[in-house]
Amino acid sequence: GYEWYTLLDTVWRSAYGNIFPEEVFDARDSHREERAAAFTEEKFIGERKTAYVAEKDGKIVGLMFATLDSDYEFFRNDYADLVALYVHPDYQGRGIGSGLRDLFIKWAKEKKADRYVIGVLKENTKARKVYESWGGKLSEHQHDFTVMNAGYPEVFYTYKI
Repeated sequence: GYEWYTLLDTVWRSAYGNIFPEEVFDARDSHREERAAAFTEEKFIGERKTAYVAEKDGKIVGLMFATLDSDYEFFRNDYADLVALYVHPDYQGRGIGSGLRDLFIKWAKEKKADRYVIGVLKENTKARKVYESWGGKLSEHQHDFTVMNAGYPEVFYTYKI
């Protein structure tokens, strides 16, 4: 759990450092132990949800969490959801994210899903380019991702499986 959240927080700081205020990252860092203590397999693995990590030399360098039940109001009950896909900045561009996405697609297909969604902050242009290169179609739907009582526009890419 601690390694999971360490990677997550590292990627957040890298990807969102120019979007969120520093207090967001400091708060995440200061609560990492609590978040790790609440980490359970049941939270991430089940009949309708899955998670994978990519490791290099015994260290987590990528992670993925997905569900068959999107929580996004526009996609609920109709789309599987690639909820989290993070790769350590030192390992980006090496196919790790694509490999984790492929594991998700294989799993979702086995579960009879026929389409999925990925939500991304509108200002996260690097991730958006990746999702577009994967053939994602930008949805007309948008909503605010709220962090520390501030809203940040989130957009959605949809895919057919």
